[in-house]
Amino acid sequence: MEVIPSRRLTAVKPYIFSEIALWRKAAEAKGLEVIDLGRGGPDLGPYGEAVEELAVTAADPAKYSYTPYTGSPELLVAIVRWFSRRFSVDIAGDDVALLPGSKGGLSRLNLALADPHDTVILPDPAFPSYASAAAVAGLEVYRLELKSELGWHPDLAGIPEEVAERARFILLNYPNNPTGSVTTESLLTELVSWARRTRTLVVYDNAYQFVTYDGNEPLSILSVPGAEEVAVEFHTFSKVYGMAGVRIAFAAGHSQAIAALKKIEVFYQAGIFAPSLAAATVALNEGDAAVADAVAVYLDRRETVSALLDGMGWQHEKPGGATYFWLKLPGGKGEDVAFCRGLLETTGVVLTPGSAFGEAGRGYVRLSLTQPRERLERALELIGKYSGERE
Repeated sequence: MEVIPSRRLTAVKPYIFSEIALWRKAAEAKGLEVIDLGRGGPDLGPYGEAVEELAVTAADPAKYSYTPYTGSPELLVAIVRWFSRRFSVDIAGDDVALLPGSKGGLSRLNLALADPHDTVILPDPAFPSYASAAAVAGLEVYRLELKSELGWHPDLAGIPEEVAERARFILLNYPNNPTGSVTTESLLTELVSWARRTRTLVVYDNAYQFVTYDGNEPLSILSVPGAEEVAVEFHTFSKVYGMAGVRIAFAAGHSQAIAALKKIEVFYQAGIFAPSLAAATVALNEGDAAVADAVAVYLDRRETVSALLDGMGWQHEKPGGATYFWLKLPGGKGEDVAFCRGLLETTGVVLTPGSAFGEAGRGYVRLSLTQPRERLERALELIGKYSGERE
């Protein structure tokens, strides 16, 4: 019997990281040591006290039953206090949704806030799941190109009025994946003003909230006056808290948007694992110093990679935040997918082709800082050799 996938599934392109996994398997079969600078998963590990809390809670047999959909009161209180302490934002606990990871929450927000054929505004380049989740939900995507000459920020004035009027929401992400660009208070204020004028909800993915460099301050869109009327912001424990496998995140902001997200989450998950809730509470309450230490490590790695790229003669911009270099292929030579596949199969070094993040990413590659300095140095040596042989 033949099983035919749904039309919504056939509308989704294969996930690039699944394809890269096949290239990696071929490289390993040839005996190459793989250095993965393609994925964004952190390598630093979680805050020690959070691990201890996770272990203690996991050892309690009573913690293996279903948890409330609303999560734990302790974590909700910690989130409210964290917003106040880190961003000077007053948020009500009722306006927070706890999530088993922000990727799933962002994806299900499409189903909670839009109907098939509705329009959403998505950036390009961007995290691939934004577009694939919209496709699965049957939504029409207005592609908002981010350009290097604008610092990889959107030209809001260039969005046609009729698009803004019918769009259910606009999704943006800073510090940015994949470009490493950061935003400013003035740009967030402009975004909130545009959203209020056009009555378009802003979905703000703040996954790399504290990974900023060179005096760029960590920002929350909810710190802009009036933002709670037009914006919902997502945060995750995966990146700076080093808890990617724990699968816990939260969203906060616009009351009705959060209520809709909470309602749909009930149908897709049965509560978050109690040890995850407990560990997240400790991380927020006590982990500020560990976050600062993690950012210092990424800054050191950024400087190392930048110096090595300079030595190769590869022109680049240092990222202002996040954990990525967004690199234009030198001389415009080679297609990014072919470059990355050839590099992996020849040297064992994994980079992500820019076109995986959208049409605006063609001719770029993304290099992740989530490896120790020694492996970064070895990878850059191999990249330099491979690039030189292609010239």
